[in-house]
Amino acid sequence: MNDVVSQTHEHQDHEERRPRRLSFVKVLLGLIILALVAMWVYAFGFAPRKAAYRIDDGAWRARAQEICARYEAQRLELVDTSAGYIADPTDAQMIERADIVEAATDILQASLAEVSAVLPASERDQSLLAQYRSYYDTLIADRRLYVEQLRSLDLQPYTESAVDGGPVTNVITDFTIINEMRACAPPGELGGDT
Repeated sequence: MNDVVSQTHEHQDHEERRPRRLSFVKVLLGLIILALVAMWVYAFGFAPRKAAYRIDDGAWRARAQEICARYEAQRLELVDTSAGYIADPTDAQMIERADIVEAATDILQASLAEVSAVLPASERDQSLLAQYRSYYDTLIADRRLYVEQLRSLDLQPYTESAVDGGPVTNVITDFTIINEMRACAPPGELGGDT
């Protein structure tokens, strides 16, 4: 009989503790949900909206777009790529491709130098420009290496250095899009194609 009474008391004690545990879990889940809702309300309603690569100096961005558009027109005049890619080029065609890539790269370098000659107003903007320039310098070095490969008649695919797990052009293109300077986006291999 004592066993039955003991089991009954244990069952009653268990039943009394159970609602408290459930109410604690409900309160905890409610607080988590409220915190998540508050976070999203802040993120979409009150948080400052500033892109990581956005240069605040609008005059500088407009100037860069104008400069790059001029140089882009020069690059587009280098070669007609409408015939498509030549899969098995002759030695002369590889040298010609090297000349075109080199000329396009020279134009890119001149464009970058002119864009960088005038600094944006704030230190933050100047830091972003330095970062952009370093990525473009990496791309230019990759293109120069490709020219050397072509001149040595070593037909290899054009490759780029990786930044954050992707080609360096991804970071440069993100920068140019966010800053409304699409003409400054990196070209394809030959310079006229994208």
